[in-house]
Amino acid sequence: MVLRKASAALAAGCTMVAKPSPETPLSALTLAYLAEKAGYPKGVFNVMPTTLANTPALSEALCKHPLVKKVSFTGSTRVGKILSAHCADSLKKLTLELGGNCPFLVFDDANLEQACDDDLTKKTSSALIPLKFRHAGQACITANRVYVQRGIYDRFAALLADKTRQQIRVGHGLDKGTTMGPLTVPAGVDKVAGQVEDAKKHGGTVLTGGNRISSSEGYFFEPTIIANASGDMKVASEETFGPLLALFPFDTEEEAVKAANDTSMGLASYCFTKNVDRIWRLFENLEAGMIGLNSGNSSAAESPFGGIKDSGFGKESGKDVAINEYLITKTGTLTIEGQY
Repeated sequence: MVLRKASAALAAGCTMVAKPSPETPLSALTLAYLAEKAGYPKGVFNVMPTTLANTPALSEALCKHPLVKKVSFTGSTRVGKILSAHCADSLKKLTLELGGNCPFLVFDDANLEQACDDDLTKKTSSALIPLKFRHAGQACITANRVYVQRGIYDRFAALLADKTRQQIRVGHGLDKGTTMGPLTVPAGVDKVAGQVEDAKKHGGTVLTGGNRISSSEGYFFEPTIIANASGDMKVASEETFGPLLALFPFDTEEEAVKAANDTSMGLASYCFTKNVDRIWRLFENLEAGMIGLNSGNSSAAESPFGGIKDSGFGKESGKDVAINEYLITKTGTLTIEGQY
């Protein structure tokens, strides 16, 4: 995320101050070290790590400082709105990439193997299993709510659970064979556990996983799939940010689109179908800034990245689009004497 922001800012000729999450500061600090080794002048790319307790004060100071002309933030919708308020007094330009709670639609004419995509070693692996369980589900664009057409629901649920058990190995990231690591903080484990218990209370069935992994050092939770999900479960309305996905049945395309859009978020949506007319309708009707069509990949350096609704505004990445976020458009009008 730091690279996505810094590359555009530096290409536009701006200097940058990056404040990384207090939970994951090392990658940003390493980038600053590499930039210095590569010959970047001091003061061009700056990293300001701080504690969790000091984060609000530092963030407010950066947003309100008169030398800061642009703020780009990736994080929760709640914090994004706070930063937006801080920037309002000075009318600072903002790019906000906020929460996801992304839907994933599977229709009865879809290639179910393709929709699951269990081969995590392929460079093109980009469907539900790798989308959901990479970074242990801690990604804003990961699938959270999976809507499966009723005619294939049981078959898809069984296939997905079986492939997840086969392919996902939880452990230390440096251990051979590990395909999913830990969550970042204990609160992440607690949230997943709470959503699982809530789903079971509302009639959900755990197809695989559902438990903390207490025998390991670290914040581990089993990759978990919940069947018979319904709209009154927390997982239907709260972004999980962990290795849990819920399967919701639907009958018609209209029903699926309505359920997918029934959220304040609008970062990314995904759909799998072999009907090209339906693909085009879904591309137009799903309320999200990025749509994966027979693909779980909605991010690339050359394509604009960003959402709508409470998922934020502005774009990162993308030819011309990203750098324009750090440029000012001027109009110059000149009258030449004796010419016009």
